[in-house]
Amino acid sequence: MSKLTSVSQSKYYQAYDRKDQGTVLKAKHIRQFRKDFVEASHYQSSMSVLELGCGNGLFLRYLKQLGAKDIVGVDGDPRILDQMPAALAAMVHICDFNDFFASQPAGRQFDRVVLFDVLEHFTPEDATALLTSAASLLSDQGRVVIRVPNMASPLALGVQYNDVTHKTAFSPGSLRQVARTAGLSPVSFRAQAYTSRYREIRERVLTTVVSWFLAMPPMIWSPNLIAVLKKDVA
Repeated sequence: MSKLTSVSQSKYYQAYDRKDQGTVLKAKHIRQFRKDFVEASHYQSSMSVLELGCGNGLFLRYLKQLGAKDIVGVDGDPRILDQMPAALAAMVHICDFNDFFASQPAGRQFDRVVLFDVLEHFTPEDATALLTSAASLLSDQGRVVIRVPNMASPLALGVQYNDVTHKTAFSPGSLRQVARTAGLSPVSFRAQAYTSRYREIRERVLTTVVSWFLAMPPMIWSPNLIAVLKKDVA
């Protein structure tokens, strides 16, 4: 398997200001996680969840609010622990993804594996290796939930190119290719929910009109896309 060295070792990643970024769970975040994760993957609070690239733990905070019990976060940046209460930090492994996968006991499985704003930091080859490892920990009826910049849409340019640590530009088609090489199949592709319902409605009206004029409009217009994948079970 390719070496999945954490991007946290990059000097550009170290330039991120981690302090107080994504530490307060607000109503707008709850709306987004509900649509992009709970509704998209049909999650229930009894399910186990692994988040790869958990950052300051905003999504983990959301899961705890839902009453989830079996939660694990993985990130390569030790600075994030300073932004978490002790109870949340105890659920987080600070290590490279490879080291985490190698440390898991035989038979350990998760019902949901989440990669929000992670896969674009890897080359296609390393993204395949990462998803292959994630699939190895996925239960037969489990789901992988991914959020990446949606490069099928012109609205994603600012999201993709605002970070020099982004290595791969994904669209639904290219993400499908990488997923299949990792033994995963798409369940759905969907637009990311906006934090503001009214902005989401306004953009939907605008893109509907623009799509009418285009011969080949994007399947999804939102700057980010949500992909839900399942394991190919023989």
